[in-house]
Amino acid sequence: MKIVMLGHSGAGKTTYLSLMYAEMQVGIGGFQVRAKDSGQHSQLLADARAIRSSRYPPITNRRASYDLALRYNGAEVLPFTWRDHRGGAATGRTSDGEDVGQLHQDLLQSDAIVMFLDGYALVHEPAAAKNASRLSAHVLRAMRDRPEVPTPLVIAVTKSDLIDIDDDKVSEKVFAPVEGLAKAIAATKHIFGTIIPVACGPAPLNVVVPVLWSLRFGLIGMLVRLSTELESSVKAANSAASLDTLADRVGSWWRGERSYATIAENYRQAALRAQRQIQPLIKPAEGLEQMLKDIQYF
Repeated sequence: MKIVMLGHSGAGKTTYLSLMYAEMQVGIGGFQVRAKDSGQHSQLLADARAIRSSRYPPITNRRASYDLALRYNGAEVLPFTWRDHRGGAATGRTSDGEDVGQLHQDLLQSDAIVMFLDGYALVHEPAAAKNASRLSAHVLRAMRDRPEVPTPLVIAVTKSDLIDIDDDKVSEKVFAPVEGLAKAIAATKHIFGTIIPVACGPAPLNVVVPVLWSLRFGLIGMLVRLSTELESSVKAANSAASLDTLADRVGSWWRGERSYATIAENYRQAALRAQRQIQPLIKPAEGLEQMLKDIQYF
């Protein structure tokens, strides 16, 4: 699964990723996230320790990618890539530069999108609304060009502990730049959007929700694909078995071809493999469904 994270410089993406990773080491509801690279694992945890002491990582403009895995009760259930687009690519015009082109390609190929808005900046800095609108334009463009497959999209409002998001005037400033995007998402049947206020600091808020919301759809998608494969293999096995005769077995042996009996057995084995892959995914999928049942989406 590929998750793309985008937002302008200073929106808190690096801070979010580090703190989310540290929170998911402790685990929630049996779920954990683990980096496959030991160096990234150590760096993310070190950054999280600094954040909890109110020392935040420097703003950067590099593109980064992390190979991670969702684990449930100690067993890996879903590997995923977390790709971080920072700075200019996210806030530049849609026609500008190689970085913008790479961002668009990543958005087209992603299985989930997490879009970061700096809530504090949107309330206090006039230029922030323009940056958020450009961010929305990237996502809207990708929506038009993407195939119609189920895709979660999280709008994470960072620094929400520094604003009163329940105040009507504040919420209007925060959400006005993405109103068109939200309406476009609501009009589709395949994109599932949600807005999550996030705080990353000594008192974290909702830091695990964006990643778990995205991974929930990854698990469901995997279950759907495996169930379809299982059903198809069972149907093909039964069809081949109905044509299995002694004459076919002898004739196939003589001609050096696969008999219907062999074909049926191969499909049965494929069905068993799919079934074995399905079983360890059911409880994690149910767990995420229960954990996120109160999250509203559009």
